[in-house]
Amino acid sequence: MDSTITVSSNGINLLNPWAGGLNASQFLKMDLNNDGLEDLIVFDRTNSKITTFVAAVSPIDPAKKAFLHAPYYEALFPKMDNWMILADYNGDGLKDLFASTSLGITVYRQVKTGNNFSWQLERDALNTQGFSGDINLQVSGTDIPAIIDIDGDSDLDVLTFDFSGNFIELHQNLSMDKFGVPDSLGRAKSPVFFRNGDCWGNFHKADNGEDFVLGDDCRVVLNPGGRVMHAGNSILLQDLNGDNKRDLLVGHVSNQHISFLQNSAEGILANFTSFTNTYPTVDPVGFYIFPAAFMEDMDFDGVKDLVTAPSVSSNVANLVDFKASNWFYHNSGTSENVDLKLVQKNFLQDQMIDVGENAAPSFFDIDGDGDLDMIIGTGGIQGATGFRGGFWLFTNVGNAKEPKYDLTSENYLDIRASLGLYNIKPQWADFNGDGISDLGFQAISSSTLKPEYRYIPNKGPAGGAVQLNPAEAILITMPVEAQIGDSPFFYDSDGDGDLDLLVGKPQGNINYYSNSGTNKQFTFKLETSAFAGVSFSFEGRFSQPAVADIDLDGYPELLTVDHTGMIRIFHGAEWGKWTKRDSLLVDRNGKSSSPIAGTYLAAAVADFNGDGKPDVAVGNNAGGLKLFTNILPVTVTGTEPGIQNTIKVYPNPADNYIKILSSKKATLRVLTVGGQAILQNINVNANQEKEISTINWASGLYLLELKSGDIRTVKKVVVR
Repeated sequence: MDSTITVSSNGINLLNPWAGGLNASQFLKMDLNNDGLEDLIVFDRTNSKITTFVAAVSPIDPAKKAFLHAPYYEALFPKMDNWMILADYNGDGLKDLFASTSLGITVYRQVKTGNNFSWQLERDALNTQGFSGDINLQVSGTDIPAIIDIDGDSDLDVLTFDFSGNFIELHQNLSMDKFGVPDSLGRAKSPVFFRNGDCWGNFHKADNGEDFVLGDDCRVVLNPGGRVMHAGNSILLQDLNGDNKRDLLVGHVSNQHISFLQNSAEGILANFTSFTNTYPTVDPVGFYIFPAAFMEDMDFDGVKDLVTAPSVSSNVANLVDFKASNWFYHNSGTSENVDLKLVQKNFLQDQMIDVGENAAPSFFDIDGDGDLDMIIGTGGIQGATGFRGGFWLFTNVGNAKEPKYDLTSENYLDIRASLGLYNIKPQWADFNGDGISDLGFQAISSSTLKPEYRYIPNKGPAGGAVQLNPAEAILITMPVEAQIGDSPFFYDSDGDGDLDLLVGKPQGNINYYSNSGTNKQFTFKLETSAFAGVSFSFEGRFSQPAVADIDLDGYPELLTVDHTGMIRIFHGAEWGKWTKRDSLLVDRNGKSSSPIAGTYLAAAVADFNGDGKPDVAVGNNAGGLKLFTNILPVTVTGTEPGIQNTIKVYPNPADNYIKILSSKKATLRVLTVGGQAILQNINVNANQEKEISTINWASGLYLLELKSGDIRTVKKVVVR
């Protein structure tokens, strides 16, 4: 994993460019590197991805501290969904991990070995003594509970909304009462929690879903029946006004605001007597849906600040701006008597590549200066014409061996206005057979809500700056099986000079289509719906393929990413005959690992650093990227035996001539489709264009066979 390549925006270097983007963040702190300072853990609900940052001196401003992306620690956490909370349940000074499970709450104990930490599963599910006996302590997956010592006896209690979404339940921890220690989770087989009262805080949610009814007595009552399953609540308990009583910040799935409820009683006998839906008073929280609040010291002044984010699993109605979804309020008061001021709406996001959501990278020399620039396709943003995606352009202002990317445009080519598309996935390939790579892209039409594939012909010269006009975009007719969620990849798999097609499907399988037409008239035939053995898989859904000779053995490898969050490479044989499939591909302190990159992934293969070895970039639904540098232990000289010949034949179709460009010295033979040789033993020099006149050829399809040593390559060309 490579985080060393510099990225700048408006002339300022980003602190954490390759951290991977953030959408629906949950903010937690613990000491990751055993230096006595609490570091930052961010859990993203939209992709169940953990991003870790260490507190350190800022490399941009040495007079300040900053949170610096430290991906090493991410792999140390167990896989989680919905929510996580860090709190010390056993009083050993180390924060333990509470996480969502289908059974309610699972608990991991933090174990320290020297300077390192790990997690040991303590309970796969917590039980509680309910009104009808021992039951699971259930927390809806959409909720965020509070796990806190509410009664002041040194063990952790649980506060969570009931399944109506109207009342808060108190599940009181009796560890200290029964055992005299707070860590009875590891001792007791029977529940150490019990449901205390019918509700907590003497209030409930009003029928309108926004306000609160105060003055309940929260006594135990008979089951009133008719309860409606709720959609989600978030809870933050914190003394906010300095009266030594914990107040309440509540977010609800149907609300745009955070509700502040003032507490007039201490400890377990809470009594909320007033509320407001405007909090803070100045610049109040206002997301489209379901805000959640977190209190942590984010600016290193020793005082807890307020950070809010939408607590959603996806972009509901596409109305959340996921590139500015972390609202940071600086607290100039104290942690118990706050004075909040909104500082920014893109906390952490402004220091990383974050295009909003569904980042899909591609690399090409846009300006013709000899190094690779970066274009990222985006999911979209809301505008005057609706939800539209586009391209972000990062120009390489360094060089081929030492790249440095600068954000040049957040709306490259302005296809938001001209084409009306979203969820855009780009690929550079020669779509029209003229020997020059064009910009192709899969997207969803905002008008038809159906997938489509277009390419913009590149009118620029070979090796020069691109010339692209979105008005000239050409629609490619895709196979009838095309559906939303497809990830197409065009590749000439049979060496006949036109592009065949791989399609990663949302069901997890990969379709392979041969192209019996030409680059200007694609005719796809489905050869298999389980290419390379990749068939339907729920865990591996939304697969996306890419092809490149990653290990430099002379044969192309298949690289895939999918909902497991892992990168896989199929290798060890010729095309389609792979015998090996590996996912332990990433070096982690000398050990092979498989880091989780997120969900809705998109991979691109390119040589970022000019060392001749293909590297990998992976975009995710959080709008960010991760880079993986190829550390294959070989030195590329350009003369390695077995590396396949790269051959281009253009224009195709041809009128008066064809040009052939080969990366190796080769011998050319031209055949009709009937097998008759019309040219033989034509020498083609390496990296020099060879022009062949076609004026006297009959119209039709021809086969161009080039031999270079033991390598034989066949290209198809149509002469008109």
